[in-house]
Amino acid sequence: MENTYLTKKDVIQINEDTFIVTFNEKFKFDEGQFIMIQTPSLTRKPFILGTWKGNIAVSVQIKGKGTNYIVFQGEKFKAHFPLGNKFIPPAGKGIVISSPTCITLANLLHEKYSCDVLIGSKSKINFELPFESVIGNEDFSKKIKTLKTYDWYLVSGSKQMEEFVLSNIESKNVFVSLEEYMGCGIGACKSCAVFTKEGVKHVCTDGPIFRRDIL
Repeated sequence: MENTYLTKKDVIQINEDTFIVTFNEKFKFDEGQFIMIQTPSLTRKPFILGTWKGNIAVSVQIKGKGTNYIVFQGEKFKAHFPLGNKFIPPAGKGIVISSPTCITLANLLHEKYSCDVLIGSKSKINFELPFESVIGNEDFSKKIKTLKTYDWYLVSGSKQMEEFVLSNIESKNVFVSLEEYMGCGIGACKSCAVFTKEGVKHVCTDGPIFRRDIL
């Protein structure tokens, strides 16, 4: 775990409100781990780590001043990383079902495990992706209902997306990357607590990826 500075390399717009931010630095992290990036207000924002075109990268959806600063203004960021636990897929053919906010994780898993990827976006994607994408809720809903033959599934996106996918996929090997508010990223503030069948878990230290059958 490091507490250091990262410098922005490039910003790539995915759709109307979500961007890929790449960094110049190289550091070790495992699939599924995340980073906390500090903003001028001193609050830290969590982002799932991934890769894009050979660079370490995160996906950032503009939601307020902090994310706006990371995408458009900041060039050097104080950051705490890597945090959370490694995601180890089960054997067999898998698929990552993701929103644009987790596209860099999806890309990393696609490159490392040769899994399929489906990106569901509410608005047009600005460039050609190396994997499948669907635009709009209706087409996304139709596509999800055809994905019945995979050995494992990882869902990473909004709560609405996750709930819909979970209600339509019956496999036991379904994993969910949870997005909860985090204050510290190391389990001290307890703000990312979730109730599970195994008791209270914290997304930052027990996750961020969980098996569906314990949620």
